[in-house]
Amino acid sequence: MTRQEASPGRALRVHRVCKSFPSPAGARVVLRDVSFDVPAGRILCLLGPNGSGKTTLLKTIATLLIPEQGSVHAGDVDVHRHSDRAKRLIGFASTEDQSFYGRLSARMNLWFYGRMYGLSEKAFEERLKDLIGLLDLSAGLDRPFRELSSGQKQRYLLARADLHDPKILVLDEPHQNLDPRFSARLRTVIQDEWGTNRKKTVLVSTHHLEDAQKISDQWVVLADGQVRFAGSVAQARAKAGHADLETFFHFLTEPAGSAGDGR
Repeated sequence: MTRQEASPGRALRVHRVCKSFPSPAGARVVLRDVSFDVPAGRILCLLGPNGSGKTTLLKTIATLLIPEQGSVHAGDVDVHRHSDRAKRLIGFASTEDQSFYGRLSARMNLWFYGRMYGLSEKAFEERLKDLIGLLDLSAGLDRPFRELSSGQKQRYLLARADLHDPKILVLDEPHQNLDPRFSARLRTVIQDEWGTNRKKTVLVSTHHLEDAQKISDQWVVLADGQVRFAGSVAQARAKAGHADLETFFHFLTEPAGSAGDGR
């Protein structure tokens, strides 16, 4: 087994990933030699300020972007060399997503993606029934997607991520646009339903320390496209010493003088 391949108990391995984008001033580096593992069946929070590279990293993990260097493995699958296999293992949701068809109903959008995932009519109806209860989708199900509120749209993006029942969920700022009541419910879904009951591996990004502490005890902190911390909350507290976690987080994410901006 090579170093980049999966070992038993590991769902995701991000290995020395680098990503840049062209700009008038030259290549703008967004991810710099990013590496970390996510154990199978665990919930991990990807923390970092706006512009730290979180969304670029999650899109890279979800096969939507290709790194210039490094690799991502989902289990033993190299997600960029075998993207079709990877897409069956990974479900991705992002508030930046604009792939739903505005004129179609939310139900028909989900049906369309269900067919793309190879779900039969019976399997789709069973998954839809499950997701309606899980994510409270009954409101707006048969309305044109473009008429839904931002919070309702976010719920359907989450539903699409879990539609094919993937082993790994990659959620970019999933609480954005949600009201406090459903945001609290989503934390319960992530922890209890997807985590404890279904043993899914969940990677969740946020720039809110309070959300991270409620969701998971395993963190990766990203700043200026680099991993500044990877470990448990207990390890973070130990490193913080007498400082509180918020002070420690701000210390970790202080901009480096020569760093470029991320996405």
